Amino acid sequence: MTAAERIRPVGTRFERTLLARPGAIPDTTTRVTWLQGERLYCDLRRPATLPTVTASTLAEMEIDDLVALAHQDGFAGRLLDSSNHVEWERAVSFHPLGPTPDAGTLEALDTDTLVEHGVFEEYTEHWRITDVSPDIEEYLLEDVETGATAVLVRVGECFAFGRSRDHALGSEPLVEQILGAATVSDARALLDCEIAVGRIEDGRWTISASTLPYRSGRNLHPVFGHEIRTRDTAFDGTSITRRWRSVHPTPRSDT
Repeated sequence: MTAAERIRPVGTRFERTLLARPGAIPDTTTRVTWLQGERLYCDLRRPATLPTVTASTLAEMEIDDLVALAHQDGFAGRLLDSSNHVEWERAVSFHPLGPTPDAGTLEALDTDTLVEHGVFEEYTEHWRITDVSPDIEEYLLEDVETGATAVLVRVGECFAFGRSRDHALGSEPLVEQILGAATVSDARALLDCEIAVGRIEDGRWTISASTLPYRSGRNLHPVFGHEIRTRDTAFDGTSITRRWRSVHPTPRSDT
């Protein structure tokens, strides 16, 4: 039996309650949500000190706004199980990938809490279970027009969505890329990556938190068919529809 099967992270919404690193003050305030489907996951991380950015579009954001939002984090992809640890493979990543895989061992602290210990980095995280459901829906997607990658996961009435940039991100730290961009427009494009979480109520997929703050409260409005379509917001605030094809289709059950 594998590590992932032993602790049963499948079909679960987690919130992080602790991050402890050697020589650092424990972090108990960063707001972190991890939604785990059968194979795919999304993870959104927002510092408690994140300032309020009131711009209603990316086109309205100034450099200070972009730098502030760059202190968020988020990623999405497949959860890989190597029997003695798991690895969070990143199909979508808000920041450039690090030098080592994101890997950890998982064990149950109690019936409501999972403990993660880093494999390639020394850290401990505590994850509190907030929702569990066997009703799972998940898709790894590719934008029909741009080739951008996305991950869509639904667990019961909870959902998470991760969308990559339309263009590849450089390897330098995100803040350095923003400050070194040739134009403000180029800097804004570096933030055009969304990791969002939300809930489904009366058929409406309402985003409750997103790396793009003006998306909070919006309806993701997924439409399932030969293509999957989601509602998005263009740079200028215009509502647009993105068209996706399933890279590796997974069975869909009705909500």
